[in-house]
Amino acid sequence: MPSEIFLKLTNRLIDSDEKAFDQLFRHLYAPLVKFSHKYTKDRSAASDIVQQAFINVWQIREELSPNQSIKTYMFRTVRNLSLNYIRDRSRITTGLETENLESDEIPFYGESSSLHENKQLHLVKKWISKLPDRQRETLKMSRFEGLSHEEIAEVLDISKRTVNNHIVHAMKKLKQYHDEYTQMNM
Repeated sequence: MPSEIFLKLTNRLIDSDEKAFDQLFRHLYAPLVKFSHKYTKDRSAASDIVQQAFINVWQIREELSPNQSIKTYMFRTVRNLSLNYIRDRSRITTGLETENLESDEIPFYGESSSLHENKQLHLVKKWISKLPDRQRETLKMSRFEGLSHEEIAEVLDISKRTVNNHIVHAMKKLKQYHDEYTQMNM
């Protein structure tokens, strides 16, 4: 969905339009659960967090800014709720607040049909997992979650320029890993 549509949805939500809320829910629920799961590592908790985010947005709908994309707002809300979940769970069980990079899944679409493609996919995942946290996070949000630089900046509370810098550095590092791998396998 283009950003303009999300702005229109925001305005309709402010006016308590239930159809707009339903449309928003149907479009963002699955991506938000996947986004939350990257933090929580628990599908049930991620689902609960996203449902809570939608409840929250409905409750404060009249206070929403008509100039702010609801998509960005929802991603930021889910991120904050996910981090709160991790913080609260870490008091009960240790280790939940750390990210297991080896099992961190990146949503690649389509099935790999050959051993060569599977190996390439594995290499790219490995290289992405080696990136610094912010570079990896901004790259995933941009390339795999479909957020714009402006939306990522709002979600992470950083400037658009910083988002761009993280992505540029991440892409350069991935190219470096690729070049090194190519040189070693010639």
